Amino acid sequence: MANVEVGREERDRFGRVCRSRLSNTVEFDPVQGIYRSGLVPESAQCTERLLSRVVALGGGTGLPVVLAGLRRHLPADCRITAVVTAADDGGSSGLLRDQYDVLPPGDIRNCLIALAGKSPEMNAALQYRLGAPSEAQHPVGNLLLTALGKVTGDDVAAIRLAAALLGIDDTILPSTTGRVRLVADLVDGRCVRGESEIPRSGGAIARLRLDPPDADPAPGLVEALRTADMVVLGPGSLYTSILATLIVPGVAEAVAATPATRIFISNLMTEPGETDGYGVAAHLEALATHGLPPEALDYVIVNTAPLPQAVAARYAAQGAAPVALDFASPAGHPLVVRADILEPGPVVRHAADKLAPILWELGKGHRWP
Repeated sequence: MANVEVGREERDRFGRVCRSRLSNTVEFDPVQGIYRSGLVPESAQCTERLLSRVVALGGGTGLPVVLAGLRRHLPADCRITAVVTAADDGGSSGLLRDQYDVLPPGDIRNCLIALAGKSPEMNAALQYRLGAPSEAQHPVGNLLLTALGKVTGDDVAAIRLAAALLGIDDTILPSTTGRVRLVADLVDGRCVRGESEIPRSGGAIARLRLDPPDADPAPGLVEALRTADMVVLGPGSLYTSILATLIVPGVAEAVAATPATRIFISNLMTEPGETDGYGVAAHLEALATHGLPPEALDYVIVNTAPLPQAVAARYAAQGAAPVALDFASPAGHPLVVRADILEPGPVVRHAADKLAPILWELGKGHRWP
């Protein structure tokens, strides 16, 4: 008697392509002179989804880490859509947006660099800051995006042109093309305006909103979520990056409704002025307050690697602490995935090449590890 495995492709109830393996027993019947086969019970279960469309949402330094890892580990024909907050108002981005009425280019620039995978010299050139020491200095990539925005008069087209110059086949979208500001309502009743001012407020955040409140999602954003195979949220500043993207009207609803595998990557550290004292549970509670309840997520990825003592002490002196794993879903959903996702070194950050294989396996429908 021998076993024979046959591959099969089919679509699940959401229309996603799945691969399954069918195991059959094959045995020769000497009396009849024929081979008999039978399907092994439960062998026809769908075991693997095909990933062809991935959406990652956020901003700051976390989103480029995810994008760089995914681009290195996903097949070349798998398309990535990065959705970036449009509410940044600090530094070079804030100055350029106010002076030239363009979208803040900083987060978009970093996502372009992450997806391009160009030489270190090209990346350094895009990050190189121009300007007299006594004046505001702007990264070359910010100036490029600003110039393209002014020439085209179309924010999304400007990003698309910049991507084409860098040989990028993936898509980068702002959460909205509207000129929006973040507004934080604090627990103590105060109201703080501006992304850069929120961490300096000195108070706990009750709720985040946009001004104006009726900003529309960027063209193509909701459709990208609707047709995605996997949606990744985070890591990044909870309020000023992740939620700044989700609170654009229609975005949280689209994430909750998508048939894609939805994954939240927990931050490694709390952020002074923004998530002081937050564990994983508080992060998820904040998502729920803004329209994305825990049951709308499939997985939450958390770090298990300890911080070196000297690194932890330095961050503690700045008011930051590791995000505690204090969440356990009573219904077992979302599933908590524990793994070493820490980049070695003096700066606490996620490791792109540790994170991406986990996302790849979870997106295909496999368990980790």
